Amino acid sequence: MTQKHLVKLNLARNCLRYIIRVYQIKEIHMPYYICPAVWQAVRNENCFIKFYHIDKNFYPVTKFKPDDFILYPNYFGICAKNILKLNNQYKNLIVDNAHNFFMPDFGLASFNSLRKIFNVKDGAFLNISKLSTEIFPKSNHFYEIDNEETYENFCKNELRLNKESIKLISEYTENLFKNINLEKEKQKRIEIFNKIHTKLKNTNKIELQLSTLDVPFVYPYLTYDKNFNKNLEKDGVLLLRYWEALPESFPEYEFYKYLIPIPLNTNVLNSKSIF
Repeated sequence: MTQKHLVKLNLARNCLRYIIRVYQIKEIHMPYYICPAVWQAVRNENCFIKFYHIDKNFYPVTKFKPDDFILYPNYFGICAKNILKLNNQYKNLIVDNAHNFFMPDFGLASFNSLRKIFNVKDGAFLNISKLSTEIFPKSNHFYEIDNEETYENFCKNELRLNKESIKLISEYTENLFKNINLEKEKQKRIEIFNKIHTKLKNTNKIELQLSTLDVPFVYPYLTYDKNFNKNLEKDGVLLLRYWEALPESFPEYEFYKYLIPIPLNTNVLNSKSIF
């Protein structure tokens, strides 16, 4: 197996840009169901995107060619089984672990996101066997972020980050990261997920079963109950939409329309809508 290098960058989307540059990727397969910031990053590198659909288990329905470059997101941190399966079939698999910082490295390259999992403002770790010869500046991490936790502020911050070029992780975040108890964070996520699952598994339209490599980002609850998300918000639970609107004819439209990503925080444990 080729030795992998750990490259510490500012953002997960910029890890993908780094990969595209290093391997001179001209065309890549990506799912329709993904954060628009990711395909915008790919287009910033003048790389052509071939979109693919996924099924109810978040697995690609497309059969790729052996040499195709394929980006696969570890949806909600619970798709380790899919990654292992794809890794055995395609040598140019690129794994987006933005939703599971703890997932081991598989594929041609993989990357995660510190800021999506921990209370830091930047940071993403890239595992890759080929290094760039470019010199990248360090991030200063001081983005103009309003700390009030609202959906509007989340969107504003994402728009700001779209303008961020490839940079190295900030020293500030690196120092903060050293003091994070990773095992504690990991177990907390699994425990809250399991508590929610005990309450909602019988009504969840998605069949969920964690593997030993899965560390969930949220609890993905697929429900046709129109009032459930409103009740959660009344309980003080901030809900984010994943992701942009998709055509109703797409199989993934159901995820966009009905999937409620329940955050795994202690605030949720006080929700009367679940417990």
